[in-house]
Amino acid sequence: MLSEKAIDKLIEPLVNRQEALNNYIVTLIARRIREIGTLLPSDVFKLQQLLKSGGDVRKINKEIARITGLQEKEIKNIIKTVAEDAYVDAKPYYDYRQKSYIPFEENVELQKIIKSIQKQTVDTYVNLAKAQAFMIRDLGNPNVLKPTKFAKAYYSVIDEAVQATQQGTIDYNTAMRRTIEQLADSGIRSVTYNTPTGRRYTQRLDTAVRRNILDGIRAINQGVQDEIGKQFGADGKEITVHANSAPDHEPIQGHQFTNEEYDKLQNNENFKDVLGNKFGAIERPIGVWNCRHFTYSIILGVSKPNYTIEQLEQMKAKNAKGYTDKQGRHYTMYQCTQEQRRLETEIRKAKDRQIALKEAGDIEGAKKAQAKVVQVQKQYQAFSKACGLATKPDRIQVPDYKKII
Repeated sequence: MLSEKAIDKLIEPLVNRQEALNNYIVTLIARRIREIGTLLPSDVFKLQQLLKSGGDVRKINKEIARITGLQEKEIKNIIKTVAEDAYVDAKPYYDYRQKSYIPFEENVELQKIIKSIQKQTVDTYVNLAKAQAFMIRDLGNPNVLKPTKFAKAYYSVIDEAVQATQQGTIDYNTAMRRTIEQLADSGIRSVTYNTPTGRRYTQRLDTAVRRNILDGIRAINQGVQDEIGKQFGADGKEITVHANSAPDHEPIQGHQFTNEEYDKLQNNENFKDVLGNKFGAIERPIGVWNCRHFTYSIILGVSKPNYTIEQLEQMKAKNAKGYTDKQGRHYTMYQCTQEQRRLETEIRKAKDRQIALKEAGDIEGAKKAQAKVVQVQKQYQAFSKACGLATKPDRIQVPDYKKII
């Protein structure tokens, strides 16, 4: 099975590509804001009409289509790579059962599963891409942010910049800074309607893409395990293990179960492992709702657990020990990783701000954003060190970010 580090290496180029698209759109808009700010009020109307003729919007849509095509191809490659790796690991079980180990490309049922999960993951990505928007301030109610499609967001910002120029009552950069920061902070977002009442849920698209691909990886790992389990005659399952697990799944990771008992686990029923340890019903099934676990198909009595009970207890104790800060706030190691993700997002947002404000010609604002980058990076490094966690430089990289000297 590919390591978490190897999986991150596969995913990162796709996330970076999505971030680069975000920068492309935000900086294009910021560039137009800078151009408007350099004109006399009498000349602004002509530029406004030219910009609203659709040239920039066509450029944006063309770039979105280009990136989407590249992402679709890479997603399919990742799913296939993960599937092939998982299949190779299962060969000893075929040998034990004296079953024919069919070459990967010739395993028809396995290839069907791969194609199905490739399609499912790509379709989800395409749907995310189609739902792209920015969170834009409602001009009628400045306290409200609402998802706004690119074209409409672009026109709204251009109109706001023109209005700021024509009023001329305050410094133009100051007038537009909040708008540019808002675009950068929002980033390209994916908008979904996740309740019967149509309530909108949004998340940054780079985050949504990462989760979508991880979901695909979990699905293919599980799909391969389930299929090969049928092929070599598995009669049980073992849940994978990762450090700093969420509290609901930590007590059962690394344990082995009969197929029947595992089905109970997944169906919110009481269940027990092969050693007779009993567990109450778990609301969140394995492998869904952002769970990083999946299961191996095993032969009970033959497949030795990957971790001893003693090792699992040591991992639990380390997770619980965690870290207590100077204010007396205690974090489990799981909570430490969640805080790491939050700080990484704050760093990327500050970098996005700096890029956009610099492109808009607001050097003062860009320097403030850059100072925020430095501040949060120091906090991130100090917190990670105190928790004993490695930092993840790839997760705080933003294409085109360069310090202002």
